[in-house]
Amino acid sequence: MARYGSRLVVPVDLKKKPWEQELPLHNRWHPEIPPVAEATTGELFRVEMIDFSGGAITQNYTAEDAKHVDLSAVSFLFLLCLCVKV
Repeated sequence: MARYGSRLVVPVDLKKKPWEQELPLHNRWHPEIPPVAEATTGELFRVEMIDFSGGAITQNYTAEDAKHVDLSAVSFLFLLCLCVKV
């Protein structure tokens, strides 16, 4: 791999629920939440994410189906808590 090649730092298993992921997913930044990965300045990296519905809306859903999704759950789009080494 090239020195600055794209490296996967946050993998997501789409067959698992958000709370079952290997690395914790965050829906906000907070100073007491530790980073889940590290990268160096200038490094290219990849982050996999779960959509806001936590996988409740799939490609088979119609607009009518999406109208009836339970949106009372927390948003699963997450901020990447990543520590950049300088």
